[in-house]
Amino acid sequence: MGYTEYQKQFHKALDDEIQALRKSGGQKTFLSDGSLLGKRGGQYIYSFTTDTELRFPDDTPVDLEYKTKRYSGILVSVEGFDIILALQKNLGDSISTAILYTSPWFLLEELKKRLLESSNLKLSNRNLAEILLGDKTETNSSSSNSQKLLNQIEQRSQKPIGCNEYQKSAVDKVLNRQVSFIWGPPGTGKTKTLGITVAALVQAGESVLVVAHSNTAVDTAMKSVAQYLQGAPIYENGLVLRYGVATPGSLEEFPQLHVRGVARQQNPKLIEQIERLERQRRDLVKRSRIEKLTELQRQSIQNDIATVKQALQPLKEQLKQKEVELIKQATVVGCTLSKAAIAKEIYQRRFDAIVVDEASMAYIPHCAYISTLANRRIAIFGDFRQLGPISQAETEVAQEWLQRDIFDEAGITQKVNKGQIDLRMVLLKTQYRMNPAISKIPNQLFYNGQLQDGSGVEQKTMPIVQSQPHPGSALILYDLSQLSAFCFKEQQSHSRFNIISALVAVNLAYQSTQTNNSSVGIIAPYNAQARLIQRLLQDLDLTDKSVRVATVHRFQGAEQNIIIFDTVEGSPQAKAGKLVTGGTQSTAMRLANVAISRAQGKFIGLFNYQYIQQTLGSFNIFRKFVDRIYAQANIQSLTWALQPLSNLPGVTYFSQSQDALQQIKLDLIASKEEIAIAWSNSNNNQLPLSTLKRCSSRNIRFFITGKNRNSIATGLQNTHVWDNKADTNIGLVGIDRKCLWIYLNANSSLVPVIQIDLAQTTKLLYSFLRLVPEQDPGSITAKITQGENPFGQCPDCGQPRWYSRTEYGAYITCSKQPNHSRRKMNEKDTTLLMRFMNINCSVCKQQAIAYKSYKGIYIGCSQRNCNWSTSLESLI
Repeated sequence: MGYTEYQKQFHKALDDEIQALRKSGGQKTFLSDGSLLGKRGGQYIYSFTTDTELRFPDDTPVDLEYKTKRYSGILVSVEGFDIILALQKNLGDSISTAILYTSPWFLLEELKKRLLESSNLKLSNRNLAEILLGDKTETNSSSSNSQKLLNQIEQRSQKPIGCNEYQKSAVDKVLNRQVSFIWGPPGTGKTKTLGITVAALVQAGESVLVVAHSNTAVDTAMKSVAQYLQGAPIYENGLVLRYGVATPGSLEEFPQLHVRGVARQQNPKLIEQIERLERQRRDLVKRSRIEKLTELQRQSIQNDIATVKQALQPLKEQLKQKEVELIKQATVVGCTLSKAAIAKEIYQRRFDAIVVDEASMAYIPHCAYISTLANRRIAIFGDFRQLGPISQAETEVAQEWLQRDIFDEAGITQKVNKGQIDLRMVLLKTQYRMNPAISKIPNQLFYNGQLQDGSGVEQKTMPIVQSQPHPGSALILYDLSQLSAFCFKEQQSHSRFNIISALVAVNLAYQSTQTNNSSVGIIAPYNAQARLIQRLLQDLDLTDKSVRVATVHRFQGAEQNIIIFDTVEGSPQAKAGKLVTGGTQSTAMRLANVAISRAQGKFIGLFNYQYIQQTLGSFNIFRKFVDRIYAQANIQSLTWALQPLSNLPGVTYFSQSQDALQQIKLDLIASKEEIAIAWSNSNNNQLPLSTLKRCSSRNIRFFITGKNRNSIATGLQNTHVWDNKADTNIGLVGIDRKCLWIYLNANSSLVPVIQIDLAQTTKLLYSFLRLVPEQDPGSITAKITQGENPFGQCPDCGQPRWYSRTEYGAYITCSKQPNHSRRKMNEKDTTLLMRFMNINCSVCKQQAIAYKSYKGIYIGCSQRNCNWSTSLESLI
């Protein structure tokens, strides 16, 4: 079909995805630990921590709500649980909490516009797009002497490029075809090859647009480009530019890639003026936050800030105009695919060549659109054996165009699977990242044995192989089959988590940080497990010690000295999750490939091998992956007798419940406010019932759920007995939401018991396991009984009224009959609720009060100078 028909299909798919995103309502995310990293391109760069991984395209427009006001910006990058934003306003050096609002469909709406324009504009190279999509055969191949161009680059830079034969072949392929595909498996120097290719295109007199799906990928690509163009006149004159906001610290050694770096050279007086005024403004803002200022002093400072802002505005406009001029003139521009669809400086230009990196993660419509901006050629760099595009829509047309990659649509994948040669493609075969013991697994399983290890890679990775844990082993498999490593589902998202495997993974990372300086990555297929491990790392203060955790999707393109892959799967789940099921080209294959290929010198896989054998057929690609590792790895069959959690701070292991009895009694006696019990079996002999009764006499509140909840509650006072609907087969005792006891079999006293005395981890597990109800009826009932209800009686039946949360917001309703008269909560109601429940600011401990904001009512501190804020939902 022709380009116009493709464009119609793309529109249908994008409409379905936009509808799916709108149905989910965008996303509201709570951020914490915000800090100002600096300023770039007139925007203020902030880093934050999130409690959950975000999956939005870089350059997505965002709103940040802080102290009831909204500030616009863009999402620069997301790395695991760390998020980088570029904001239009300076909100200070630190932000304790804030709320992020995203509307990711905006970028897709813009892409639709560009696709429609590309169907009508005469300048659009629709013919190249049809060749790329496999609808037409290439006819205008060129004949460039790539070796001559490479020699010229070496002569200019006065240093050898160091290409291997496959990388040289890739450069030659790009220079001599309209459409080329460079297949770069992990560690084969794909980014280096891209940089050399762009330098060769420039040497041949062509202008180049370098694009990728993420800012991190663009920065990595442009860094490689700069290495091979540094010293060339176009680089020194500011004609090689990174457009958009780079990830902090990524391009510091190449200041000429940024417009400010170019302007500093071409117009140093302008930059000196801007930076002097920015320093003045920053100092004034700091002074304005001094508590003991008089109102007159504060107003004087605000006037000075306004004067500085007024002086800055024309200078910034001048700098912005300089950026626009440079982009129009630049020989090489690097930006995200999203930026190319929203910035007219890009989409109104035409380039001789387009280079797409990490193309397997890009939507097919994006690749088709970007090809129409090329006059001569497009080069696709990526690996279709790694992760593909992510989309939410489940319609057939969305799956066709948003869940496959450009390699598949062009027919490359099919030919490779059949063992056929495709003249459009070059495979980079020599890998320089992984120790040979590790690389053997993906090479055999995913690349048909076509890869070879580079000279020196074994020697380079040997120090990591010799490090802890398991010195001398590069490939290790931990079999958790005998550990009762149960896999559960988080009730809201249904994402899977496994407490025992998370503890084992963190213990291994902890051991590594105590004995060597290796960087450690912990990869999990499920977001809930990544969140759990992140909380454990935070409690153990390991997040700043070269330990990183994320789902597989966030690790693509990265590498670490040591990778710990926590597969999570296990009983009582009847089936393995969708992420680990499927054959060749399935998500399971791509996940497994990315996970193992991130490791340089040591890969440690955590598997419930018995469960995997029982639930996955022998033809399943993930089963083959695990079997292959099992056959070649150092096998560690864990049992509790081996004490796999030894030396992990905050975690205590007891071989059976009798051994734990004395310690749990002490913890229960030390409780100050509440005890939560979730008991899955009818036998409650392991619980110290007499100690619970002693606690009851001290007016401790009890939340009791599980199959035997009524029996356990007998004889206890101040109890709330409820059904949390949780499908677990373990026993749980939580104390003051700070300490959690886990009985791995609530029906047997011979099975191990684990105490987790880590506050942040316990808080998250309370939520995952639903140990307490979302509302707190125990204290509510007591106070209402004493006549303290602040909301009066229901006008229909006279019963007390209380707070209720629905999908439409927060209401004051009848506590007995929710269908009776109700009204929406206002600011005053919410402040009364905070006082009634004695909820204070978590920073300065002052009374929490309600504020009205753009999206509703949020909680803040009554202390004027405190920045703390949160939502009602996060507190109750």
